[in-house]
Amino acid sequence: MDKAHTGVWCALILLASSMLARAEVRAWTPDELVAQALMNNAELKSYEHAVAVAKGERTQAGVFRNPEVAVEIGSREVRDSENVLQGNGTTFSASITQTLEFPGKGTLRKAIANRNIQIAELGLEQFRHALVGKVRLLALEYLAASADSTVAEQVGRESTELAGTLKGKSQGARQTLELRLINGNLLSLQEAVRTAEVRRETARAELIALLGWPQAQPISIRAELKPPVQKFDTSKLVFASQQNNPLLRIRHAEVERAGKQLAATRLEIAPDLAIGPFFSRDVAGETETNIGGAITATVPVWDWNVGNIASAKARREQAQTMRVQAEREAEAAVVRTLRIYEITTRQLGRMPQDARSGLREASSLANQQYRSGAIGAQLYLDTQREYVNATQTWNVAVLEAWKALLDLDLLTGGGAVGKEAP
Repeated sequence: MDKAHTGVWCALILLASSMLARAEVRAWTPDELVAQALMNNAELKSYEHAVAVAKGERTQAGVFRNPEVAVEIGSREVRDSENVLQGNGTTFSASITQTLEFPGKGTLRKAIANRNIQIAELGLEQFRHALVGKVRLLALEYLAASADSTVAEQVGRESTELAGTLKGKSQGARQTLELRLINGNLLSLQEAVRTAEVRRETARAELIALLGWPQAQPISIRAELKPPVQKFDTSKLVFASQQNNPLLRIRHAEVERAGKQLAATRLEIAPDLAIGPFFSRDVAGETETNIGGAITATVPVWDWNVGNIASAKARREQAQTMRVQAEREAEAAVVRTLRIYEITTRQLGRMPQDARSGLREASSLANQQYRSGAIGAQLYLDTQREYVNATQTWNVAVLEAWKALLDLDLLTGGGAVGKEAP
């Protein structure tokens, strides 16, 4: 009975292992991968926390200072002019004061905190755009590398089979030379496979890291690697960049914040008032009670905050300079990236639509014709080489076009990719 139960359990374990081995890895679309990254990316969460930090500082900036309470207690002696003790007892005093800031200080502090929130939110927006573009580009890189590897492996298998067939036959000098050529071409194909697999693994590892998944988790991507088709007007893109680029908007907000900080620095020397009641009671033979109010204020005599004002002016001028520089760099980046996009898409448009499929058919035909002796080894190898090269050239051009388009999307604050994104 025990042996029977043991056999049943072994069978169940083997069945479960077989089912797990045959379990298919889920195929993700790029849109689904983007959604996963937006949910799980750790760096994105740090930007979200930075926004929360800025909002907390804004809340604190609008809070009044706490009142200050002072209590004094001690002994008291009263003596006449001849130092004769007239009486002794205790002294007690208490006061409570509330500091009232000079008008405008609190408003400026809250305005600066509001700019900090705006800058943090724009930083989050910029990183979110960059993350989406990076995920899409890595997904495309993974697809392109997989396609390059598949084609090189397929051609390599055909060449390996052919070399094995030739090796088993009687060979003359020509057949020996052709076999050496085919084996040499196999080395190039193996290098192409290695390069493609390294690219695919690099893209997979970077993509998994962005998604916040463990590196051991497998991934499969379901999408068609096709070139983008969007058309753009240079002036409209430059205008969109000036209006919507998150980095430029950050620079504008920094200029506004620097102006508020300069005004706040100049206002620092204005006196704050501390107002409140006080009470004192002295008991030393006689009882003396005092009740009244107190007002205290700082008076700018020696410190006029000159150094801090000069520093605030310099920071404002620095922010203005950085904004101008960022505007020029953004315009140059838009024009340069658009030219790359147009050149690459024009190159893709000039490629024959059936070139790759025709070369695939030609590769198979060359294999058959070489086996039958209708063509020589050189034409066979040239056909294989062109098929592999054409696949790689097409995929590289498609990736370059998408990279330029995704860069344009980041530079213009979104909207350049559209619904055609894979």
